[in-house]
Amino acid sequence: MFTAANLALGMTAAFMVGVSKTGIPGGALLAVPMFAMIFEGRLIAGGTLPILIAADLFAVAWYHTHARWDLLRPIAPWVGLGFVAGTAFFVAIGAASRSLEVTIGAIVLFIVGLQTVRLIRRTPPRAPSTATAATYGTAGGFTTFVANASGPVINTYLIGLDLPKTELVGTQAWFYLVVNLAKIPLYLAIGALAAGGVFFTAESLLFDLVLIPAVVIGAFAGRAIFTRVPQRAFLILVLVLSAAGGLDLLL
Repeated sequence: MFTAANLALGMTAAFMVGVSKTGIPGGALLAVPMFAMIFEGRLIAGGTLPILIAADLFAVAWYHTHARWDLLRPIAPWVGLGFVAGTAFFVAIGAASRSLEVTIGAIVLFIVGLQTVRLIRRTPPRAPSTATAATYGTAGGFTTFVANASGPVINTYLIGLDLPKTELVGTQAWFYLVVNLAKIPLYLAIGALAAGGVFFTAESLLFDLVLIPAVVIGAFAGRAIFTRVPQRAFLILVLVLSAAGGLDLLL
């Protein structure tokens, strides 16, 4: 794991995670395949998690006052349902499969397509219905649990509500910090009780520790970018990165 190539790849991915959490939501999904080249099996999800949490802490520290809890409450129980589905998946299959990546990629592209049409037509935002909350919450919970890849799902949910960029990033910051912390005991339990390997090892955690400086640099870079990007350009960039992430999962 501690090779020059892996360290360079990991530093790049960690930097991208930092940038995405504080400046360009959706960019972290581009780091997922990079981590998949370093870790294997369940370690892909577990090895990436400490990096995500480190970046989440910066995002919460800077944008916590802009969170829209009223928009998170409707999807909270559905995210829990997605966690249950993700737990069942890991117990039954053991680790992410190609079919899962294709499914997630297709869902992401479909959602991005809908939101792109809405953005072009300037469709007025609507309060989230129960069906909307159920769809996005369950899909977001499942994809983040099994692949740390819920960014496009949650991004498009919030974009559909026409939030200012500060509220979008602030709401995401709290959502991901809470969700990512909640994964830790579940990953530990699944790793101990179900066949298929563990999510954390001493080596993977040490590797993550080495990558923290890259997360910090990325977080500050993301914050600098965030203040300079206009609202509409920001939304378009989020959709483009989400689509790129969906295509990456497909291809």
